Amino acid sequence: MKSATKTVSGKWWYKISRWLSPGMRVKRWILLILVGFLMLSIAVMVLVDFTNLGTLKRFLIDFLIDVFGKNRMYTPDWLSQILGILALATAVFSVIYGIQRLLNSIIDSLLPEREKEVSDLVREYRFKGDMLNVVVIGGGTGIYPFLEALRSLPVSTTAIVTVADNGGSSGILRDEYSIPAPGDIRRALIALSDRKSGDLDELFNYRFNEGSLKGHTVGNLMIAGYTEMAGDFSESIFKLSQILSVKGRVIPFTLNNLTLCAEYCDGTIVKGESDIHKARKSIKKVFYDPPYCKPMIRVIEELGKADIIIMGPGSLFTSILPCLIISPVSDIIANSSALKVYISNLMTEAGETDGLNVTGHLKALFSNAGKKVADYVLINNGKINPELVALYKQYNAKPVNPDMDAIKSLGVTPLLFDMVDTESDRIRHSSKKAQKALLEIIHKYSAIRGKRIRF
Repeated sequence: MKSATKTVSGKWWYKISRWLSPGMRVKRWILLILVGFLMLSIAVMVLVDFTNLGTLKRFLIDFLIDVFGKNRMYTPDWLSQILGILALATAVFSVIYGIQRLLNSIIDSLLPEREKEVSDLVREYRFKGDMLNVVVIGGGTGIYPFLEALRSLPVSTTAIVTVADNGGSSGILRDEYSIPAPGDIRRALIALSDRKSGDLDELFNYRFNEGSLKGHTVGNLMIAGYTEMAGDFSESIFKLSQILSVKGRVIPFTLNNLTLCAEYCDGTIVKGESDIHKARKSIKKVFYDPPYCKPMIRVIEELGKADIIIMGPGSLFTSILPCLIISPVSDIIANSSALKVYISNLMTEAGETDGLNVTGHLKALFSNAGKKVADYVLINNGKINPELVALYKQYNAKPVNPDMDAIKSLGVTPLLFDMVDTESDRIRHSSKKAQKALLEIIHKYSAIRGKRIRF
């Protein structure tokens, strides 16, 4: 019995001694907190009139008098009040500052590359059950600025990403390793990474120019490598999400190795995503070969609990619709009580949406999905650099024009915001403006699915 008690006592002391070992940077703050509590007790003794209190409290006063050699009989009341207030202020500051630095010291050790204050981390954890569940559907570079905008907002973000690309590095890895296309997954992981930096972004997107790895990106190879190690594509995404400290979830909409096909208005059919836009013909619909595939269960779960569903921006027929044409995804979205927003592209895309205005995009979206999957459309009303417009015109790309009356006739509400990234040498959505637009939309619809939104 004695030996058992000694063992427990030894473990207790070992745990305490580990905290007090040199270099931990916690002892100073623990000492400051203790000093703060001491000052707090002194402040209370100075400020409170103990004349009518019991024997125990009078004993404490006598003790203070003996220790500090001060007695209110010989100290003016106004001086006692000032000294007491100073002691109280010092105590409160010492305790609060000491606790803050103690927590920072511990969390810096656990999360050395964090970008947020401790209070923000605690708030996100404590209120995660009350957070908005935001689902972004798409792929490519289109959804990147919106994922980047959501990363720094107190929301729970899920990116449902297309994996049907059969060109470039993704296409080669699909054929050689029989995995879904990793390219769009890579971009989504980087956009949501809390470790995001210029170097990390550049590394994951770096494309080899020579040798046997020519054409491959580092991020795609890492996803393929983790897939081979874990034996599962979704597990590899989970592992990389941990390494990159991804805020949210990145989910491939299916694990099936699919071929995306397009039927044009003249009846001809093309197989393979990378070849769809090359025909430069009007697209009637997109579909899969084989035609039947299953979305991931997590896709269904995330859509079911979504408070906001964002579709796009990005290539309409090859990035957004591939996630919507699988049953029962479009049915779940159409029947959802979530805020459903389609993000209109800034420019038309040669070989995909030539000549389509916002209404044309919406009609193609609804007809291919088979359902009215959006109640709102976010449209840019900012000015696009005329020089860039002229440059894009050479590639048969033009600004997507809004036609308000026609949009409303579809039962869709237009939301107008300046969305153009004026600092880019390309025509792109701005992540800062995207964040501002999303915040304004959320505040406008302050109660979403019964949740009162507070940021």
